[in-house]
Amino acid sequence: MRRPAPAAAVLLLLAALPFAGTASAQPAENPPDVRLPPAEGEYRPGLGVETSHELGDPLGHPLSGEELDRAVAEVAADIRCPKCQALSIADSAAASAQAMRAEARSLLSQGYTREQVVGYFEQRYGEFVLLEPRARGLNLIVWAAPAGIVLVGGLLVALRLRQRRRSADEDLDTYLRQVEQETAT
Repeated sequence: MRRPAPAAAVLLLLAALPFAGTASAQPAENPPDVRLPPAEGEYRPGLGVETSHELGDPLGHPLSGEELDRAVAEVAADIRCPKCQALSIADSAAASAQAMRAEARSLLSQGYTREQVVGYFEQRYGEFVLLEPRARGLNLIVWAAPAGIVLVGGLLVALRLRQRRRSADEDLDTYLRQVEQETAT
């Protein structure tokens, strides 16, 4: 069977090029929803749940002013931005981080506690959204691994030093025996 010439292969690729771009040029079927959550008791079609259903009743008191700003900053510092994953939503300028900060502000101003708001984001986005993973389950490995590595490393160094001392003592004993034998004769 004869292979097509390289020029023919290039022409085939160039002919298929206009069709390759049509799939990516279409708009996304489900654009990401970055709207604020519904207010307590408000129902929005398509969401299927109310904020009070997800979070329960507010356990704190409604915040405003500087107290609200401080609480939003604390919550935002603990939540990871889904777009720029190395930053918190407090440090990110991404639109999704701004929407999440606005969600946190809205929830805190309604009287939800810090724990409820962080739990809300964790429930919505998964545990990945927390900048500091909780020390439970498989996450214990993340917390215990550094200490375990240091302990095992220290143990290996101590064993190696002990082994060197033993071999040095044996070499010294052998040398002293040789000196005694040579001086005795």
